[in-house]
Amino acid sequence: MIKIQCRLTRHCLLLTCGLFLSAGCAEESSALSEVPRFEAPETFQADGFNWQREEGFSKSDTAVLSRFFQLQPGMQGSPAVAGEPVIYHGVQNRRRFYWVEGTADGPLWSCVEFSQGRYQFLEGTGNPYQSGSQ
Repeated sequence: MIKIQCRLTRHCLLLTCGLFLSAGCAEESSALSEVPRFEAPETFQADGFNWQREEGFSKSDTAVLSRFFQLQPGMQGSPAVAGEPVIYHGVQNRRRFYWVEGTADGPLWSCVEFSQGRYQFLEGTGNPYQSGSQ
């Protein structure tokens, strides 16, 4: 009889631990699913320019971004520029390449801007397509 009680106690303990673990995992997965999605607009205004979203890479976009990575080899493989960027074109051959990652606290973003033959790397939090993003 004592052995039965020990086995019963052990099974109850294991079941209780399993319930706590599964509740913890369910809580964690629901927290991950609450990360807000962030949609890139078709157009926006920044720094006195209008920017128009492009559907994909053109040959010149590929050349511009490839040249940036040649000039900044330390950026290759950086998590800040992981994945495919959202591309925007402005006037006078200006381009912006945005990488936006949603977090529970809001978007984190990185941007490579090409303007007048020069590159600038920008990054911040919040809406990258709106004045006041940092």
